[in-house]
Amino acid sequence: MKNLQRERLLELLADQTIFGLSENEFVELERLKKEFPDWEKDVSLELAAAAIGLSHLDVKDDLPVNLREKIFANADDFFGRTNQSQESVNYAAQAQQETNSLTPEGVTTVTQFEPNRPSIWQWLGWAVAATACVALALNIWSTGSRPQNDTVQNQGVQTPTPKLSAAEERASLLAITTDAVKIPLANPKNPKEILGEMVWSNSLQKGYARFNGLPANDTARETYQLWIADETQDPKTPISGGVFNVSTTGETTITIDPQLVVKKPIKIAVTKEKPGGVVVSASEKVVALANI
Repeated sequence: MKNLQRERLLELLADQTIFGLSENEFVELERLKKEFPDWEKDVSLELAAAAIGLSHLDVKDDLPVNLREKIFANADDFFGRTNQSQESVNYAAQAQQETNSLTPEGVTTVTQFEPNRPSIWQWLGWAVAATACVALALNIWSTGSRPQNDTVQNQGVQTPTPKLSAAEERASLLAITTDAVKIPLANPKNPKEILGEMVWSNSLQKGYARFNGLPANDTARETYQLWIADETQDPKTPISGGVFNVSTTGETTITIDPQLVVKKPIKIAVTKEKPGGVVVSASEKVVALANI
C-alpha cells in the first residue's frame, strides 16, 4: 500500500511538472506530500521541469566552444562516481575475494561493504526526468523541422480592419466631436424641398453630406461637385469639396474633401458639372444649398 501511494505521489508530481493538475489532484498531491516528506530531497523533477522549460528556446545556433567544453567537464564530474564510492567498491571486491579464500574455521563473520545505492525516489525521479527529456527532444525536433516559410507566413497573416462606409464615418464624427454642425440641404428653387443634410466639423476639417432623392447622374456626361463658401475667401472662388456621382435615386452619403483649409464656412452648395469637375462654377448650376 505504501509503495502504491509513493508511486501515486510521483505520478502527481510528474503531471504537475509537465501538464498541470486539476483542483482534486492538487488536494491529493498536498496530502501525499505530508505523508512522504522525504520527496523534497530529490531534485530530478526540478531538472525535468527545467528541461521542459528549455523547449521554447531557439536551438539553431551552436554553443560557444568554451561553454560546451565546460558543460561536458561538469557532466563528467556530476555523473561520474566519486573517489570515495570507487574505493568502497574496490574494498568490497577485495573483501569478497579474501572471504572466498578463507576456510569456515578461520572466519566467523565478514562485514560486507557495498557502495551506496540510490533510493527508489532517485530511480523513479530520474525515470520521469528521462521521459520529460524525450518529450522535449521530440518537441524541438518537430518544431525545428517545420518549414521556415510557414512560420513567416503565419506571423505575417493579419486580419484586415474593415473599412467604414461614409455613413458609418458620419455617425462616428457626430459621436466624437463637439463642434459638428448639422444643416439641411434644400432645393435652391424651392427651399421647402429638403434634399439632404450636411454635417461639418471645422476643428477636424471634415464633413459628410447625405442626400435623399438627388437624381442619378450620367457619368459620361456630368458629375456632382460640392463647394464650401468661406468668409475669408472671394465669393467667386469657393473651396471645392470634391466631386461625386449618384448611381441610383435614393439615400447617398458622401465625404466632403476640401482642397483648402476652411476657416469660416458660411455656405455649402452642390452643382452639376462636366465629368471631373471644374475650378469655378456658375450659380445657375446649383442643385442643393445650405446656409451655415
